[in-house]
Amino acid sequence: MEIREYDMMTDEARGIRTAVFVVEKDYRPEFDEWDEPGRATHLLAFGNGRAVATCRLYLISTMPINRTWVIGRLAVVADERGHGIGKTVLAEAERLIRKAGGHVAAVHSEDKNFAMYEHLGYRITSELFDNGTHGWLVKALN
Repeated sequence: MEIREYDMMTDEARGIRTAVFVVEKDYRPEFDEWDEPGRATHLLAFGNGRAVATCRLYLISTMPINRTWVIGRLAVVADERGHGIGKTVLAEAERLIRKAGGHVAAVHSEDKNFAMYEHLGYRITSELFDNGTHGWLVKALN
């Protein structure tokens, strides 16, 4: 698998996010100002000759003691799930955050994914939404 880094959302990333969040999960379109050029780093993973996963990352706190980054919109196409692609993309995002001097990674997730993130070192915060079905998780990056 190859992971490429972009300074804007690509058409392939838009297609993956639309398929996962809008079509499969019936969420409102998940596109915002962080998708505009230069606002976030976008990762796109390629495997089997096509784009199979995406996420974006951006700095939200520049305070020296926490330098928190958000890793968001992590999505893997349906027929490629269960092969560790999401974990690999997440690890690459964390690597880039560390390289940029980041100390904390934060993700917003559905409760059905909490266990996966906890297994990877994230902890659930008290910021839960939608009757606990969504929430923020954080991880200290050393």
